[in-house]
Amino acid sequence: MAWALRRRGSVLLFILASLAAAAALGAFAAEVRTKAVAAPVLAERIGPVRIEGVLAEIDASQTGVRLRMRVRAIEGQARDQTPRFVRFSYRYPAPWLPGRPLACRAVLSPPPAPSVPGDYAFNRDAYFQQLGAVGFAIGACEAQGFGAPRDWRSQAQARIAAIRRAMAEAVYESAGGGGGGAFAAAMTVGDRSFFSPEEAEALRASGLAHLISISGLHMVLAGGAVFFAIRIAWPLIEPLALRIPAVKAAAAGAILALTAYFLVSGGEVATQRTYVIALIGFGAKLFDRPALSLRSLALSMALVVLLQPESVVSPGFQMSFAASAALIAVYEMLPRLDRPIAPGAVARLGGWLAGAAVTSLTASLATLPFAVHHFARLAPLSILANLAASPVITFWTTPAALAAAIAAPLGLAEPLLWLVGRSLEVVLRIAEAAQTWSPDPSVPALGAAGLVASVLALAAFCILDGWARLAAAPLAAASLAMWLQTPLPAAYVSMDGSVFLRTSDGWSELTHWRGTNSLNPLLIRSELQRPCPIRRNQPFGPCRIDLPNGSTVEVVGERAEAALEGGAAARGLDPSGEAQPERSAAPAGEEMCPANAVLRVQLPHGDRVDLHPCALARRGGASIAIGAEGVTLSTARPSLGPWSPRTEVY
Repeated sequence: MAWALRRRGSVLLFILASLAAAAALGAFAAEVRTKAVAAPVLAERIGPVRIEGVLAEIDASQTGVRLRMRVRAIEGQARDQTPRFVRFSYRYPAPWLPGRPLACRAVLSPPPAPSVPGDYAFNRDAYFQQLGAVGFAIGACEAQGFGAPRDWRSQAQARIAAIRRAMAEAVYESAGGGGGGAFAAAMTVGDRSFFSPEEAEALRASGLAHLISISGLHMVLAGGAVFFAIRIAWPLIEPLALRIPAVKAAAAGAILALTAYFLVSGGEVATQRTYVIALIGFGAKLFDRPALSLRSLALSMALVVLLQPESVVSPGFQMSFAASAALIAVYEMLPRLDRPIAPGAVARLGGWLAGAAVTSLTASLATLPFAVHHFARLAPLSILANLAASPVITFWTTPAALAAAIAAPLGLAEPLLWLVGRSLEVVLRIAEAAQTWSPDPSVPALGAAGLVASVLALAAFCILDGWARLAAAPLAAASLAMWLQTPLPAAYVSMDGSVFLRTSDGWSELTHWRGTNSLNPLLIRSELQRPCPIRRNQPFGPCRIDLPNGSTVEVVGERAEAALEGGAAARGLDPSGEAQPERSAAPAGEEMCPANAVLRVQLPHGDRVDLHPCALARRGGASIAIGAEGVTLSTARPSLGPWSPRTEVY
């Protein structure tokens, strides 16, 4: 008994020591990565200014395309303050490939910080991409004659980006253009710049956006085609077949093909995950070893965390690994049923439908907490949309794409890519139908505590075995309970003090001094309404709106200190807890947020709450939940990371 206790204590000590070592290694990797990518970030809005640099990438935006440039010089900026990369929206023809020297005129601003609690921290992601400024172009860019960077890494990146863009354009044209061609280009090399904003939103709202993320399906097509082609042809070359087994030669060829495909695919987290898993799988063929799924997934996660530790908090990392782990756990848990030697067509169809349903349900449930936490939205018909799209992808897109990959070296891929484009047009129609029939996807965001409970539940389900998996149930129930108690935001105050209110008819903007730093369009997906008239020389209302719960909201131009009914003082909620000077929170050059503006909420039982938008803006914005019993206020305090410019807060 004493020996067993000592042994159990040793195991527990080993586990704790391993966790401590992993945490220390992760912290060290994060520090190294943060220092390695450090680059200047623009401190304030400038422009229009002339920008000279080399085109690095072309991607999609809400109004056209965006150009990402490796900067050579920016007018008026000292060399040590010039961002390494800038990105700006561009509404003109862009006939260049990456690597082309350009000169453009643009208005540039620092990468925007989150405007409300839980909003997307674009400035953080931009820091790790060495993206120091964003903005919009003024006029068309002009090709220049100065040379590209001379260091080998920059030249290799430019060459790979040019190949990727050329492949995307070729696939888009061969697949017939339009939505199907855009879908095919995104699935082939990860270039999403051909999608219209409406098509991209339809894929997100229907839960089919995962199809354009290069992951397992794409790696299977790329690696599998090469593997089987070499496997079939190798025995025909007698001198080689007698010395090297065909399976090992095919695995080596597949690894080389996957590496080349990975380089031109954009390198998203899901792509990194599947690339590592595929390397482990084909590597096991080389060394006659079994490839264990959960171990492969854990190894790929460890490598991604060490190389890109910033991705741990990104939705792509979390949702990709969550879905993969849950699928592996479910299919290992399902009993192996005895199959007939020659199953009939009905049995085969039933088995396929059951597998598709289990896959869609498992992936949807595993990624649901992360989608609600990061995006505060649901895709109610995602399971049905995936079930409807699965036959198209399985029996039409995949065979045509595989045939196109095999025929490409012979120059015969174009008609097959046209078939791929037509199949993906059908998938887009499914996405649009699911979006049309879906109810409003906006839901309260899952808080940090609820997300931790969900992660622990998923980990328990994937790691434990047998009845021990039931330990995940109370954790999942706790996460659900915390989410159900979270109120849905009724209003937002953005970083410039603008006030947005949710009504029964959509979102309304109660102010009109908005600057460039407004809300993430994922928070407000409908077109903004302006129910209050705009008067010359008057920056706000009075603007009064009645809410369905009996409350009223208005913006007035005075600091109200009138008494509540019953003689109590009005509750003015200023998150700073101190007197605020009469100063605007808007950026220089923008319309000022009036310091005497008051957002007044009159509750059904007579109490009144006064909020000061400009003070909330100085705290990074806020989300406001309005219930019958009171107001819940959450502010987004500015981040203290190196990706946030050190500016004075008044």
